[in-house]
Amino acid sequence: MAFEKSVMHTRIREDLEKMQDKRETVKPNIFEKLFIKKALTSELHVNPEDEFTYANVGPNDAIMENYSQIARRNSSLGLPVFEEPVQVNKLRRGGYLILNGHHRWAGAVKARIPKVRISIVNPDKH
Repeated sequence: MAFEKSVMHTRIREDLEKMQDKRETVKPNIFEKLFIKKALTSELHVNPEDEFTYANVGPNDAIMENYSQIARRNSSLGLPVFEEPVQVNKLRRGGYLILNGHHRWAGAVKARIPKVRISIVNPDKH
């Protein structure tokens, strides 16, 4: 279990460093906002403002393991990996910034599920 946490912490740190200056969001088109779609887990990026990314707070191993088991079970049954899609912002340079669902994303990564459902929730920009 400690190894898994170490792997996830390393992935989070690497993602935070890689995406440091690349988190500018863009307005999604109407269809992107209306429909839930699937995205590769590798296209989802952790939000530096979420406590999930704080080394002294998250990620929580028990929650990740629970979501990992749910992901494996649902995937084997042909169901959506998670009932609730991960909520994201669309990023200008590609990919998505996770707003809600960091532990679900981490559970899918741990379960080696390549895609999760996402809901793009960017506010309209004026």
